[in-house]
Amino acid sequence: MTDVAHLGGGYADSEPDPQPTVDAVLAAAHPGSPAARLIVVAGPPGVGKSAVAARLVELLPNAFWLDKDITAANFILAAARAQETPIEQAYGTAHYWQVLRPLEYAGPTALACANLVGTQQILLVGGWGPELAVPALWTALKARLAPSQLRVVHLDAPPLEVWRQRLRQRGSRSDSPWFEDFAAAVTRPPVWDGAARLATDRPLHQVIQAVLDVLG
Repeated sequence: MTDVAHLGGGYADSEPDPQPTVDAVLAAAHPGSPAARLIVVAGPPGVGKSAVAARLVELLPNAFWLDKDITAANFILAAARAQETPIEQAYGTAHYWQVLRPLEYAGPTALACANLVGTQQILLVGGWGPELAVPALWTALKARLAPSQLRVVHLDAPPLEVWRQRLRQRGSRSDSPWFEDFAAAVTRPPVWDGAARLATDRPLHQVIQAVLDVLG
């Protein structure tokens, strides 16, 4: 997997355009089995999405983990190089929002739907960012997956200094005032009110238990 932690969330300095990704994700979605479930684990960079998914896949029966950074990071960076875009801007161009991001999220969505069979529980991990502010995406996605279930778990950012330390530990940029601007940008979009929002300013095992309680 290509480590994109140092890129700092990608879209923090750009002008988000979520609609192409909304359209692509809905086009990729299709129904699954009645006993299957798609669990979207969303949230800004550095809140522990991957750590949570790694533990959940061990605890939930018939669970499978898809991470959009694992599936898409290399082609996003390759596209930036091909267009001679500075790597630190790979996630911030209009081309990214209109062409690449839709592929980045639609591909894992299609793969997740293909695995909604039997009693499978698919963990689809990604930031989602401004797409979380589009209620029509989630209500339509829920309808398109039916009779499979959809649950959206949003891991909220911890207090600023805790968050800064976590990002620093994973190799992401955390200097001031860049970090404060970044934090404001990636937490600005509202979160769909159908998502379960969970605090991450606590030990990982408590976050895991909170997710399990939500999932039932």
